[in-house]
Amino acid sequence: MRIEQDQDHETKRDRVRRLLLRPLEGIGFRFPKAVEAEEGRKRLDRLADELGYMSEANLRRLFEAMRSKGEGRARDFWPSHAAFVALAQIAQPRPLEEMPGLASWFGSAAGRAALAEGRLVEEYRWWLSKHRPPLNPHERRIVADRAGAAQSKVARLRERLGLRLPVDAADREWLHAYESHEAAARELVRRGQAQGEAA
Repeated sequence: MRIEQDQDHETKRDRVRRLLLRPLEGIGFRFPKAVEAEEGRKRLDRLADELGYMSEANLRRLFEAMRSKGEGRARDFWPSHAAFVALAQIAQPRPLEEMPGLASWFGSAAGRAALAEGRLVEEYRWWLSKHRPPLNPHERRIVADRAGAAQSKVARLRERLGLRLPVDAADREWLHAYESHEAAARELVRRGQAQGEAA
């Protein structure tokens, strides 16, 4: 009963420690001697915070995947942060709303500009696939081109639906997905503006 109560009140970080990090330490994972104990603890805390979104079942799956990924000659050094994150994304993709920087980016002037210039949905979709905003002129041009094509398609489909003309099922699904992404992205912009006004 005591254990259940403790687990009811454990933090996400504690859950990652219990299901992933301690079991990996239990099979011998360690940092090289050059990594000071405090630095090693900070690295594991950062990892635990980043993986806190994962379910218990998927943390157990990640443990099974990582137990054979030790580094060093004896294969007992902690794998890199990137290795954990990459396999975590396979086990359970991180919800976009929980990605560092996403809310602040859409809530900033960049998100408002994307909305005003008709790029909001395609920038949101870029985040879905890349987990970051478009960073250079080439990437921004790709997003702008996709946004122009998508807006034309949206207008055409909405016009057909408004006139009660037949619309292919695949096009209806595409429009529904577009509108869902648009609503999610607009909500992030709205939240950012509300926080800015409150501050």
